[in-house]
Amino acid sequence: MSDAGKPMSERRKEEDGAYARTASTSASAAEVATLRSINARLLREIAALREREAHALRLADRDGLTGLYNRRRMAELIAAAIGEAKRGGHQLGILFVDLDGFKRINDHYGHAAGDELLTIVAARIASRARSGGDVVCRYGGDEFLVLLPRIPGRDAALEVAATLAARVALPYRVAGEELRVTAAIGVSVFPQDGRTAAELLERADAEMYRVKGAEPDDAVVLSAQPRRRSEDRP
Repeated sequence: MSDAGKPMSERRKEEDGAYARTASTSASAAEVATLRSINARLLREIAALREREAHALRLADRDGLTGLYNRRRMAELIAAAIGEAKRGGHQLGILFVDLDGFKRINDHYGHAAGDELLTIVAARIASRARSGGDVVCRYGGDEFLVLLPRIPGRDAALEVAATLAARVALPYRVAGEELRVTAAIGVSVFPQDGRTAAELLERADAEMYRVKGAEPDDAVVLSAQPRRRSEDRP
């Protein structure tokens, strides 16, 4: 039957139904668009949150001034490197670097100049790290650590130490002045000088202080003299 032959009430019902279906379809499309927009916003917020968390983790591992690894993270890396050295049967080295002359500069020119000098020193040390995975850390104040995770022996560690000492000793342009500091570097080698991170750090620290009391030309050479560990003494 044609629409013209249908009663008015029936035609109105059909028209109302068609309108309702059209309105429902439009509402569904709008809802889908809204949900997609909400979903996209949530994905952006989740990505931003993950990036903030990753950034916070990076900051937790890094020194705030120099950007190098901090003491806590370095302890973890040394422990991991010792585990690998034990499994692989190879040696590793620790360099304990202390700056001579930094306190005088920091006191005379101020903390801003001291901080600038430390960042340059850190960059110089990091730039001399070997490509085989050497790790540099700011241990605290004007002290730095260098982890040499795989070395053929003590001489290789001493060679790196000598290179770093020469690099650190170059002049610095800070606070409008040409300034100089030097580095006393103590060396310890796994497993000869210790089998734990604490033992290696203690030996490297002791060697560094022994170097500080030496003549400048003998600084790195002295740290080459291996000492027998206490359990090896008669």
